[in-house]
Amino acid sequence: MTFTISAANCTYSLEAGGQVFDAAGGAGSVQVKAPPNCFWTISNTPAWISLPDEGGGGTAAASFTVAPNSGGARTGQLGVAGRTFTIEQQAAFLPGLSFIGSMPHIAVQDIWRTTFTLVNKGTTTATARLNTFGDPTGPLTLPLVFPQTTTSPSPLLASSLDRTMPGRSSLVISSGGPPSTSLQGGSAQLSATGNIDGFAVFHLIPGKQEAVVPLETRNASSYVLAFDSTGGVVLGVAVQNVSSSFATIPVVIRDDTGAVISQAGTTISLASSGHTSFVLSQQFPFTANKRGTIEFQTPPSGQISVLGIRTTPLTTSTGTSTFALTTIPALANVGTSGGSIAHIATGAGWQTTFVLVNTGAASAQAKLKFFTTGTGAPLSIPLTFPQTGNSSNANTVTQTLAAGASLIVQSAAPAIDPAATIGSAQLTTDGNVGGFVIFRYNPNGQEAVVPLESRGSANGFVIAFDNTGGTATGLAVNSVSALPVNVPVIVRDDTGSQIASDSLTLAANGHLAFTLGIDKFPIAAGKRGTVEFVAPFGAQIGALGIRIPPALTFTTLPALAK
Repeated sequence: MTFTISAANCTYSLEAGGQVFDAAGGAGSVQVKAPPNCFWTISNTPAWISLPDEGGGGTAAASFTVAPNSGGARTGQLGVAGRTFTIEQQAAFLPGLSFIGSMPHIAVQDIWRTTFTLVNKGTTTATARLNTFGDPTGPLTLPLVFPQTTTSPSPLLASSLDRTMPGRSSLVISSGGPPSTSLQGGSAQLSATGNIDGFAVFHLIPGKQEAVVPLETRNASSYVLAFDSTGGVVLGVAVQNVSSSFATIPVVIRDDTGAVISQAGTTISLASSGHTSFVLSQQFPFTANKRGTIEFQTPPSGQISVLGIRTTPLTTSTGTSTFALTTIPALANVGTSGGSIAHIATGAGWQTTFVLVNTGAASAQAKLKFFTTGTGAPLSIPLTFPQTGNSSNANTVTQTLAAGASLIVQSAAPAIDPAATIGSAQLTTDGNVGGFVIFRYNPNGQEAVVPLESRGSANGFVIAFDNTGGTATGLAVNSVSALPVNVPVIVRDDTGSQIASDSLTLAANGHLAFTLGIDKFPIAAGKRGTVEFVAPFGAQIGALGIRIPPALTFTTLPALAK
């Protein structure tokens, strides 16, 4: 690599460390920053990259063209002003590549950062392909950084990225670039040649709020978001058209009694791989100060994905008005088997809110049962019902929900309790009732949402953790069994290497919660990796992860089913 200096004190830098192209190739540019009259050259150009000019001066862009690729993936490096600019090009064909799922919303730059976590749940090496799309449609090129390695170009510009992952390994990819750049929003899709799963986490830089974006792997006939627009709470909604065809998506909005309150024929239209996002009470003002549901119906032969973000107002210790974020999961393919919640907490500042929705066309009975940690005995907790104003202290709630109706049950024992009462919960139903819970820590107003675990046939669950930078990971596991069970646990680092193991004994309907790296498995402190909970033969379990950054703006970590 060479460069020419024509003035003293010349310094050179590149705005990005590289760029990724698909097999079709295309045009790109290298953005060079330098003082005026500081000249530079480009060297070491690979044969499949052409340059109209091989140098320049001062702050300028050097353009280049990448030829189409008919073979395997390839990588080249340009020497630009004494720096290295890496160009990656995807293979013309990846054997075994198939669509895995979508993330309905991403937000990057300005005051937002999005971090993707991918996990290879299989035992063999596989390739993951992450594609990002803009709003309203088209590829979205992002500056990406790779915190697990210092050898990757940083940032690497890409709208489609391939990465090979060893068996059991995990990969972290974060959006980068200057924070002054204007906000970019859109969606993402994941394809892979093996058993790769994952999720994303939004990070709002002011206030350090976070919210998770699960990978949507279902192709359901409809998706339902529960909303609660009372008390200043706001629901943000994102919808993605996953298919390659234009989509007209019917929308039905109901209040919490199940009555339809939207106009007949309400729709949202999206282009191929298109995306839209909006605040529910602004897009549909009649939902303000109401509780209910919004349903998005999948067009014939189409595929969509949906995400809700609950924004709750709060006041900081300095009196500043701000808000907390958490994800509202989309309910889809809700069966009649109910499910479980791996962790509940009430008292000592903790509040748990249960949200149940009857997604079926007929009325259904729902029964919530609460179990104490350790022994699995019935657990009586204080309950309030915001929709009616009633309250009780009970270990069971039984309610009949009309078709389309939603039920809110809240538990908040006194804040003066010396310790939180913790345990788990189970839902049984004779209809299509699903739901989730909202954890809230009232002293700082932070919230995290946990979906109802209804994947009873899963062989276990994998939870990815990142305990670097002072972040902690809380874990909970519960048994949905009338007999005691032993749950094998395997802890791996991000390379996929096993670093610890154990077997946790749970009583019938028992529950256990601990902080990874502190209460159990100290070897996981300061590391990234995964924790696998193996379901015993013939038994059903649930698992939950909570990400706890130093700012205590906690969020849920999805349990990836085995």
